[in-house]
Amino acid sequence: MAGGRVDLDGNVINPITICMIGAGGFIGSHLCEKLMSETPHKVLAVDVYNDKIKHLLEPASLPWAGRIQFYRINIKNDSRLEGLIRMADLVINLAAICTPADYNTRPLDTIYSNFIDALPVVKYCSENGKRLIHFSTCEVYGKTIGSFLPTDSPLRKDPSFYVLKEDESPCIFGSIEKQRWSYACAKQLIERLIYAEGAENGLQFTIVRPFNWIGPRMDFIPGIDGPSEGVPRVLACFSNVRLK
Repeated sequence: MAGGRVDLDGNVINPITICMIGAGGFIGSHLCEKLMSETPHKVLAVDVYNDKIKHLLEPASLPWAGRIQFYRINIKNDSRLEGLIRMADLVINLAAICTPADYNTRPLDTIYSNFIDALPVVKYCSENGKRLIHFSTCEVYGKTIGSFLPTDSPLRKDPSFYVLKEDESPCIFGSIEKQRWSYACAKQLIERLIYAEGAENGLQFTIVRPFNWIGPRMDFIPGIDGPSEGVPRVLACFSNVRLK
């Protein structure tokens, strides 16, 4: 159980309070489960919906009752956000529009959700000395040079054209007319802002870049969790079929 957990230096991990923004989503709901079942930590769960974590909130007789509290907050316009961040030892930001079905059909919402709405989170963490774990995306890596090579090019056999290196590979995105890149650009810009806050103002942060994570409670499965319009998530649909 949690009491015996130690960090990498062998020190006992003491209970902390975590403000988790986007706790009601796919990744957030699973992370809340792990924190409740395997650690002594307390979670201030922030989201506009709690459907995916209701089983953690009710009934009051659950073994972790009192260690997870849900706050129905839209971070766009709720003054309570800074207060919750001040109460926490650590902030995890998972809030985002991150479904391909939305990138082309709701590019403005995508940009606002992934960049503009995250600005106060970064600001409050920096001003109040709170460590931030921010969930970004593998899409910030863009395309490889190899994706532009002609099909008959002998260079297609050279793996160096398909391997992305963090500090060496050029960052290649589509043109501004290809609005599906609004997600990747917004995510990269908020990463750059977080890094700048760290460099100039001492913000302590960790950036996580998930690739394709699949499983129960996926955020959006076209035709099941919502409308079928837009670009479907192949892995999500496949996962859902397998689970059923």
